[in-house]
Amino acid sequence: MSLSDKPTQRDQPTQAEVLRDRASLVPWRTAIMASFHERRGKGRTALPDRLEGAVLGGLAAGVGDTRGGGGADGGGAGGGTRMLDVLSALLDGHPDIHAEGAPPVARTADLVPFPLVLRALDDAALVEAAVASGGPDPVSAGLFLLILRGLLAGERNRGSVLASTTRSLRAATSRDVAEPMPDGFRSGWDAFARASGYRDAVDRARASGPDHGDAAQIAGALAGLYWGSGAIPVAWRRALPDATRARVLCDRLVETDAPGWDGRPWRTSTSNPLRVDPLDLGGLPDLARGSAGITFLPGRRYVGYHTGAHWRDLDTDAARLRELGVGALLVLVEDRELERCRVTGIAEALAAHGVELERFPIRDPLLPRDRAAFRRTVTGLIERVRSGASVAIACRGGLDRAGMTAGCLLREAGLGGSDAIERVQRARRGALTLPDQQAYVRAWPPGGEGPRRA
Repeated sequence: MSLSDKPTQRDQPTQAEVLRDRASLVPWRTAIMASFHERRGKGRTALPDRLEGAVLGGLAAGVGDTRGGGGADGGGAGGGTRMLDVLSALLDGHPDIHAEGAPPVARTADLVPFPLVLRALDDAALVEAAVASGGPDPVSAGLFLLILRGLLAGERNRGSVLASTTRSLRAATSRDVAEPMPDGFRSGWDAFARASGYRDAVDRARASGPDHGDAAQIAGALAGLYWGSGAIPVAWRRALPDATRARVLCDRLVETDAPGWDGRPWRTSTSNPLRVDPLDLGGLPDLARGSAGITFLPGRRYVGYHTGAHWRDLDTDAARLRELGVGALLVLVEDRELERCRVTGIAEALAAHGVELERFPIRDPLLPRDRAAFRRTVTGLIERVRSGASVAIACRGGLDRAGMTAGCLLREAGLGGSDAIERVQRARRGALTLPDQQAYVRAWPPGGEGPRRA
């Protein structure tokens, strides 16, 4: 047998083989179809969006100044605080919300957390648990709770939800639903039923009359649940008087859902604070004054098959970056990924917390198309680090594109190819494993004009 007849051997698998091996670890058909039906089926938003939207929608309606586009007028702030008290007690496993000697529930809107947290209770038990709080009219409270439950389950027909809820309340509790509804509940429901969106619902409720405060919170909770938290104006959410507590409790609420194929709950900004894995810059004296690290896309709301299910808050993650000392963030994702991960407002959020955003979109899991422009981006990062700044590099999961870019940064700073790859992999587990991207880093000539063509 001649030498030409001998089988060839490869030290490394091809890019296609690595990607195929990754896919084999995930029941991808189930994961993809579940995600498709959750996002597209019957026009529903994702469950965390509905859970968060109901809480923040009620709170924001109590403080949002619809005439000025944001700010606070103080209306309903006390009711919002009581709703957070109820949510906290239920999340702590205390259906008896007076266990800590808390004041009684005074408004129907304060009952929002009951159907959100006690999702496993049947209709009768849910209504009785809420009515036992000793506050609002039992009939309006029951209707409100069961309407919230129907919308939470994905009901989209507002024209029929009240009728079906009325029948459910009669069947579950034998209560007479024929008596007049209190003005606050009726006004809030009517505003939501006629609205074209969250803001329109709150506007209509605020114009409804003397009970507009309670009506606005009722309409806001219904509209936030129906259209999702993304429909609530960002300025209104930021104007909440107890925004930090509301964020933490919403994260805890979202964590009660397990969406992923692996059965694990959502990872939130509260349970999994954003981290930046630092690169080892040892032996590179020019970069000793600053630092560089790798992270994933801040604020992402996305089920990653290899990085887990994340439902994060963009403002919280942006503040975390600033807390970690990061002055600039290079984001490598494309615009369509920003939309898919629900972080189209990333530039505004980072700027609000003093973090500069740089963009260099790269198609996942490919290589940069414009080599010269990519090298200018890398050298720009090096100049920032050289001047003493702290920079971070992010793609969607913080593994492939971010790892490749970090490797190129180390190569441009003077390290050899294998050393640069090893430092990236040591800094962040699972980063820079794709053969084509490793080859791109190895081909990068320090101080040159980018990787040489094969």
